[in-house]
This record gives sequence, C-alpha cells and structure tokens, in this order.
Amino acid sequence: MDDAALIQVLKALADPTRFRIMREVAAAGELTCGQVGDLFTLAQPTVSHHIHILIEVGLLTVRRAGQMGFVSVNRATLASVPELLSDRLVAPAEASQGEIAVPGLGEAPTSDAADEEPPSA
Repeated sequence: MDDAALIQVLKALADPTRFRIMREVAAAGELTCGQVGDLFTLAQPTVSHHIHILIEVGLLTVRRAGQMGFVSVNRATLASVPELLSDRLVAPAEASQGEIAVPGLGEAPTSDAADEEPPSA
C-alpha cells in the first residue's frame, strides 16, 4: 500500500460513523448493508455512502448473494495498517535504537536569546 492509499484508510477510520461501522461489522463477522443501516439513526443513503467509502479504501469487502450485499472486515488490510505506519514514520536507524529523536524537542538551545542584540533598523 502506498502512502496515498494509507492516508485514505486513515481518513476513513477517522470518521466516527465509519469507525463504528467497522466495529459493528467486525463484531458480527458479516452483515448485510441493511443490517448495518438498522444499527444507526442515519438515513440509509448516508450509511450506504459510509460503507462505500470503507469498501473503496479496502477496509470492507462485499460478498454478493443474489441482490443482497454482505459486508465483512478485510482483516488483511486492517492488520497491515499499524505495520505500515511504523515503517513510514520511524526511520530505520532510529527504530534499531528504540528511540525516536524529534528535532527541536529536548535539545538545549544553540544560543542564548538574552545575549543577542536586537537588529538595528
């Protein structure tokens, strides 16, 4: 998964409704789109929109049985997210040391602001 796809997955999960849909589907194993809609006080088109986004980014999969659509969590995609974040956000040298250095945090100032003269106009 490239960075753009990872960002889209994270954006999809950042929405509270979509996050709850993921939780409900994961708990049930598989639900019809109508069953998902019954769990919310939202209009069915709104629920369908959220489900569509989760399918589009690969977090949900759809199994068709006649006219019914059954959604389930794509566990492979979901399981890959923490590892991908770690790979992208921790530099290899820093990861091997077990610490992450953030420039500007915890470092002593390089000069004392009190010693500096104000710029002349």
